[in-house]
Amino acid sequence: MKYNGFYFWLFRRPMKQVLRENYGKAYADEIIKKSRKTYRKLVAEADDIGNDNPMAYNELFALVFVSPYVASQKKIPPAIVQEMMRRSLYHIKWYFSRTDLNTDRGKRENKKNIVKYVKWYTPEKEKRYPTSFKVDFVGQPCEGACYYRITRCPICAYAKKLGVDELMPLFCELDNVMITLQHGVLHRSKTLADGGGYCDYYITGDKENI
Repeated sequence: MKYNGFYFWLFRRPMKQVLRENYGKAYADEIIKKSRKTYRKLVAEADDIGNDNPMAYNELFALVFVSPYVASQKKIPPAIVQEMMRRSLYHIKWYFSRTDLNTDRGKRENKKNIVKYVKWYTPEKEKRYPTSFKVDFVGQPCEGACYYRITRCPICAYAKKLGVDELMPLFCELDNVMITLQHGVLHRSKTLADGGGYCDYYITGDKENI
């Protein structure tokens, strides 16, 4: 993948804060310094899914939190990584809270990148980037619902290759946090990380009755 340091820069501070609270300043500073180099390496060695891929940011985002885990040689437990993820999302909660999933506009905004991606990932693109995300709308509960499925995930595949797939359920749990910050509720039956055939996203507003 093409390197982009924006997400590491964005979440460096809350990650370091969690590490300092648990391990002290010296260790936190050391791990964050190592993590920056590790992040660059992880991104460089990830499968190419297209520089203009509308969903590439998902993998760049996830690898930020993989990097301290790898840099510490897994001495930082998944629970601490999970707290770094959670704290990082709340660090930018203002961004997520701009979307209100109780409104049609909010649902369109949430689904915008998925719709854009489906249009982008043509059969020709799939031949060129065969490990990229695979998305469909099979099982949509009703017409117009904010719903989609991810049936192939390069983040899952890369985590398994790196030997850190124990982190994947934590990334899936982050979906709930992000959608909650958007005043929504995620109704999900399974995930790829837990051995399901897909990750399903059925999203409603937190004031809706379904």
